[in-house]
Amino acid sequence: MKRLTWLIALLPFLTPLASAAQDASPADSTQASRLASAAQRLVEAGFVNVRAVETPEFTAFTVENDYYKLPAEGFARAVQILEGSGLDASKPVKLIGTAGKIPEVTISFRPETGSWHTTKRLDASWDAVRKQPMMNNSSLRTDITVYPVLSLTNLIITQVYQTLWELKPALEVDLWPGARFSYQLVIPVFTDFFENKYHLVHPGVISLSQRFRDPWHLNILGKFTVGQFTGNRFGAALEAAYWFPNERFWVDTQLGLVSEGYFVGFKWKYYWEPQFVWNLAGNYYNAALNTQFTLRAQRFLFGDYGLKFEMIRHFRHCSIGFYAERGLLFDGHGGLKPKSVQPHTNGGFRIHVSLPPYRARRHGHVPRITTSGQTTFDYNANNEQYYYKEFRTEAADNLVSKNYYNPYYIEGQIDK
Repeated sequence: MKRLTWLIALLPFLTPLASAAQDASPADSTQASRLASAAQRLVEAGFVNVRAVETPEFTAFTVENDYYKLPAEGFARAVQILEGSGLDASKPVKLIGTAGKIPEVTISFRPETGSWHTTKRLDASWDAVRKQPMMNNSSLRTDITVYPVLSLTNLIITQVYQTLWELKPALEVDLWPGARFSYQLVIPVFTDFFENKYHLVHPGVISLSQRFRDPWHLNILGKFTVGQFTGNRFGAALEAAYWFPNERFWVDTQLGLVSEGYFVGFKWKYYWEPQFVWNLAGNYYNAALNTQFTLRAQRFLFGDYGLKFEMIRHFRHCSIGFYAERGLLFDGHGGLKPKSVQPHTNGGFRIHVSLPPYRARRHGHVPRITTSGQTTFDYNANNEQYYYKEFRTEAADNLVSKNYYNPYYIEGQIDK
């Protein structure tokens, strides 16, 4: 009887609380359902490493491109999905694009303007969403990517050009966050080069790389790689970039400790004479023209120092530009000795094209065979053999891939 009396006495206080809980529960449940539905739609669209979270301040997602060969096209599709998911339009939506599970860009919906904005910077949304369970995990994702290559040289007077056609399929495996293993095989299709090594099937780039981003949100991204690189070099290299608050400007660098090494067939030949090579560049991106301007100071592979200027126009599926180089100094180290040590000028143009198909769906953990996201053709006006020699650490490194996560380029694709 006493319990009944207490319940009757408390009833006026319990009724408003129960009513409030009843009113709030359907709304919260509906919003949570929309959040889960949006994440599932992203997975069904082919995105990997999808995470989602909602806080009183924002709604955040992470996505990584897999189905779309070009990240900017994938991000544009992800934005379309989120716009049609019925999310709370009164709070910001944060879409964080990752590469190898490392955050690259933040694409934000601003309720006050009704528009999307892209930046290289991270904020509290990354700290919140990174703790959420991951859908469609990309660990041990494997691709066999075919890189076709055309090389032309003009070194003999009896022939206008010597030609080398090659196919360079590469096994590329995503390991732990930020880590990738690459093994490339070089298959000559046609060549009239004289050197025997160009006529033999042989390994190309063999590398293990670790991408990283500073944990303090200082906007520093980088990659550390060990292995056999291009340019007949093996060793270790660190690459890093920093974007200024005005993200039209950024600086990047490459530091390498390398020595000469190459394959003749499947026999590896090397000469252990390690040398330190480096470059440091300042970059400016004109968003209206999608054009990148770069001035780079560099120590090249054969010991020469110089400056390199590049102007690159980025289109949707290709990048085209010009470059000019000016030698400043030769220190007499680096292996092969040039015939002349006098500084001189060189230049040329570069055409890097993304090959179709531009979408490729994966079937479970079966290795996916596809064409490269880019193929390259560089023309050297002076047909230089000794000066200005560089190396790349991965088969996928080139102008197109280095522009994948440019915030202004991505924003331009989203606005189309």
